[in-house]
Amino acid sequence: MRQGLGMNTKGIILSARHVFPVVSPVIKDGAVYVRDGLIHDVDRLGRLARRYRADTVELGSGMLMPGFINGHVHLELGFLQAKLDPEDDFPAWILGIVKQRLTLSRKKAAIGVREGIEVLVRSGVVGVGEISTIGIDRQPLLDAPLYTVLFREATSLRKLVERPYTRGAAIEERPFLHAPYSTPAEAYREAPARFATYGTHIAESIDECRLVAGQDNNFARRLGLLVRRDPAMAGSRSPVDYLYRLGFFRKHATLVHFVHTDRHDLALAASHGAGIVLCPRSNAYLGVGLPDIGLLRDYPRLGIGTDGLSSNYSLDMIDEIRFLYLIARPVLKSKAGMFAIEAATIRGARALFIEDRLGSIERGKRAGLIYLDTDVVKDPYLSIINTPSSQIRNLYDTVFH
Repeated sequence: MRQGLGMNTKGIILSARHVFPVVSPVIKDGAVYVRDGLIHDVDRLGRLARRYRADTVELGSGMLMPGFINGHVHLELGFLQAKLDPEDDFPAWILGIVKQRLTLSRKKAAIGVREGIEVLVRSGVVGVGEISTIGIDRQPLLDAPLYTVLFREATSLRKLVERPYTRGAAIEERPFLHAPYSTPAEAYREAPARFATYGTHIAESIDECRLVAGQDNNFARRLGLLVRRDPAMAGSRSPVDYLYRLGFFRKHATLVHFVHTDRHDLALAASHGAGIVLCPRSNAYLGVGLPDIGLLRDYPRLGIGTDGLSSNYSLDMIDEIRFLYLIARPVLKSKAGMFAIEAATIRGARALFIEDRLGSIERGKRAGLIYLDTDVVKDPYLSIINTPSSQIRNLYDTVFH
């Protein structure tokens, strides 16, 4: 079982023609000194070779960089790939998910989890925010070369508090309140009273906004008694405002989707430093709209995730990065590449509150590193975006074994 603890106590130097820490410029003929699974130093190869007596692994003329953070994924829904119609509205798709879960084969779901993990690792992911509903994902993730934030999904106060949340060397469990349309206010109030970090889906569809505002909406029309408008929603101007009023942002909250929002909503999230994870391909697949890149362009805790295969065509992180780049390009112009890569690395780590462990090449961080066997051009961000997943090498085994 891979627990993420380094086995190479002597240390190792990883070198490449280009080393890109993300939080600082590219280092030509650079290297990273790793010991006990942690980054101890980063500099030019010649300098590190003089400082440390360690074996050197020369990776090539491509780029050594921090691995990607997939901030939101539902591995347990992998068995639903190509089985769900996105429908005409979001609540109709939710109803489809509910029906499919009634006939869920745990064996098929487990196979989907393992296959999904393989795709994540192959596409350069080293850290993941997984939404766990039935619990078959925990052991495969423990065995994987990943750092996992395992969000245990809850739709009630009882579900929120029924079992303790554990933390290990390479996995930490957190609560995840499903969404305002499915989870009562008492659970959202209790989360910050009991926990330091947690998450929720928020503002994914216009129907969610209409439900909170007390307007006609497709949740009531499609799902009937499965969805009710919580009395605490009265007086709230948006789903984000509703959760803010409940005190949900008082601790470290990760807010997923954040599509139907405005500057007031962003100010509420920023007031307590909430993390935001965008899932743009999932949003496009479901037809709910796309996040406002102009609004979110400078938010420091902004990550991206693939969501699950019930609402996306792949879990390939490069696919997600490229899509984010394409929708950001009209707004951010030449800055779109930097925006997309930072969302997949350092800002993505901040969105999950794991920036002390992953997201950049810096001393003291976990050595979640990848190597891109690619031609590196003047703009390192475009070099990454243009690299196919087949040319990405996850360095977990090199570092830890």
